[in-house]
Amino acid sequence: MRTFPGFALAVFTAALLAGCEATVPPPPPAPSAPQAVRPSRLPWEAAVGELDIGRPDYHCSAVLVARNMIVTASHCLTVAGQNARPLIFSPGHGALALPTSTGVALKWGAQVSSGNIDKADVPVDWAVLQISPPDGTIQPLPVASLSLDQMEAKIAAGAQVVAAGYGGSDTLNERAACHLFSQQELGLYPDDSWLQLDCLIQNGDSGGGIVLLDGGQPWLIGIIAGRGRNPREIGKTMGLAVNARNFAPYVGIPVSVLTPGKPGSVIQVSALPAN
Repeated sequence: MRTFPGFALAVFTAALLAGCEATVPPPPPAPSAPQAVRPSRLPWEAAVGELDIGRPDYHCSAVLVARNMIVTASHCLTVAGQNARPLIFSPGHGALALPTSTGVALKWGAQVSSGNIDKADVPVDWAVLQISPPDGTIQPLPVASLSLDQMEAKIAAGAQVVAAGYGGSDTLNERAACHLFSQQELGLYPDDSWLQLDCLIQNGDSGGGIVLLDGGQPWLIGIIAGRGRNPREIGKTMGLAVNARNFAPYVGIPVSVLTPGKPGSVIQVSALPAN
């Protein structure tokens, strides 16, 4: 987690009897082991996962945005190292899992270092990664490419903003009813490329989702980058996020089309069950 100084940053089947002759009923079948039943529709939260970057002292979060793609914060990969051990993506509160897979970092906003950075780095603190084989169990979160004004209009009409990540624990934390600040509120130059919220952001939330619930429909409008100081309230921190419109053009594009961005190194990605 980084901080930012000086700115606001079943189908039912029935067996029918046929014929009229009396017959001796067959013995009942031997009892079978109970089968786990997976719900036909999973909540949107299942798409947000914990991202183990191979360091015991550091983890991030990530969001499934296509059957074979996740997004996370660029600085999480920097911490892991360009030639990191396989990353472990555990979606669905750690209770559900994608099949084992490998992948590559397809596109980076930029190589952003963990720690104190300038606000200009916040909009590029994202990375799109491919995982394979694709999974049909979890519904990816649709990405919305919205301006800040469009977000605020939807919020004024009743939409709700939620921040979701694995900060502070291995359990998904949801911060509901987050307030999305306008730059005008904070005295900043208007810039739609990054978002500021009053949600509590913790270490491990980086790469988690900023979700707009609009009439029950979830939309990914950003990913968590870190936290910074609120210039209008001394001693208060606030959450900072990348506007999803920055990486939306790269979601769902075939690997053969995407050109790896800098640093362009291959990152091994494994989607495994949580322990």
